[in-house]
Amino acid sequence: MTPTTDSFPDEPHALGAGPARDARRSAAVEGLVVALAPDYFEVAVGDSVYLCTARGRLRKARQAAAIPVGARRGASQSPSTSSGRRAPAPRVVSPSAPAAPERPTSIATGDRVLISLLNQDRGVIEDIQPRRNALSRARSELDAEHVMMANVDLAVLVFAVCEPEPHLGLLDRYLALCERAEIPVVILFNKVDLEASPEVEEAMALYAALGYPVLRTSAATGQGVDGLREWLIGRTSLLTGPSGVGKSSLMNVILPDAGQRIGEISEATGKGRHTTTGARLLPLPEGGWLADTAGIRELGLWNVPADALPRCFVELRPIADDCEYEDCGHAEDEEGCALRAALAEGRISPSRWESFERLLDEAREKEPPRWLPSGR
Repeated sequence: MTPTTDSFPDEPHALGAGPARDARRSAAVEGLVVALAPDYFEVAVGDSVYLCTARGRLRKARQAAAIPVGARRGASQSPSTSSGRRAPAPRVVSPSAPAAPERPTSIATGDRVLISLLNQDRGVIEDIQPRRNALSRARSELDAEHVMMANVDLAVLVFAVCEPEPHLGLLDRYLALCERAEIPVVILFNKVDLEASPEVEEAMALYAALGYPVLRTSAATGQGVDGLREWLIGRTSLLTGPSGVGKSSLMNVILPDAGQRIGEISEATGKGRHTTTGARLLPLPEGGWLADTAGIRELGLWNVPADALPRCFVELRPIADDCEYEDCGHAEDEEGCALRAALAEGRISPSRWESFERLLDEAREKEPPRWLPSGR
């Protein structure tokens, strides 16, 4: 279970007694959480990685099993590469409403934290910095948030052209979550050394026409990998997708010494005694960080209200507020539904509309009945 924290009020006891807290904060250094293990965190500070525990208040909050809040939204920028070139610019999503950064309620890979150093390889997390964004999904068994990664500059959504056939409904789920969190994406179709069906070729053309960068790679032959590297330079990126699509193979091509690097870190800090869970960030030689996730089987919606879902589909965003009636349910033959009109006019594909309807039903199931008073 990911360790959790409670909120961060400006109170004297927030990090202990006032003077003690202030002393610890002034001596703390900022680091990047690169991996999680039960009750431990790997935090990178410069070229060093420290095995950290959390300050007592944070541990108590974990024991209290506080339910996390939704993902934070924020804009990403396109940084310069180490050679002075500009990395390719992902399509930037348009925010539906401004959102100020808030304190996270769980420590996740990608978080910026303040740590007190105990010795050359140990530390204590004193505080968590506000997040720019987070890619989160719902844990179906707990009805709680699972933060896949925080402060994501780029989500690389990896699918295979075949073996397995791409699950486009899952891809649409990823896109909706990333649009909601304002995380730029690249869609990557791997295993192009195998023959793609006409249907898969049509799907790739569809997402490209929507404005998403679509890459074609083969971890087996190296085709397209250099193009992927260009996207990763200078960014904190996440490779994510279903099982069997070649994420680990791509990681091994991009970072051939990744296994050796992980082993060196484990040996230096004793992390071999602690099983890492979730994503692990590794530094890129050209600058930036890269992580991959285990194969995703379920991607439940988190922090996507039904009324916000149309803005998570780029085809529907311009007309999300154009329905004649404010409580439009977007059902078949519903009078004055602008979204249904877009479907009839061919402005959204039938496959994307099917995904929208499925996600809309799911979002509505998570919401309380309309007759309940607010907050019930």
